[in-house]
Amino acid sequence: MSKWTIKEVKDDGTTWWMIRGGAFSNLINERYPNRLFDTEMDALKSSNNVNRLYGRKTTIVKVEYEDAKKY
Repeated sequence: MSKWTIKEVKDDGTTWWMIRGGAFSNLINERYPNRLFDTEMDALKSSNNVNRLYGRKTTIVKVEYEDAKKY
């Protein structure tokens, strides 16, 4: 099952992934799952809002999941 998520690569080389809401974490596990989007357009809208509001430089990434939780 294809989904979309948002990531940000910091200047120090660490990768941060969007988790619940608009929060980002560099640790992904059951407690902090990725925020997944069904369509590329939804992910792009959210990414653009984060970039505009908070001055971040995020990108969207296509990911494959077997059993993805929907928001």
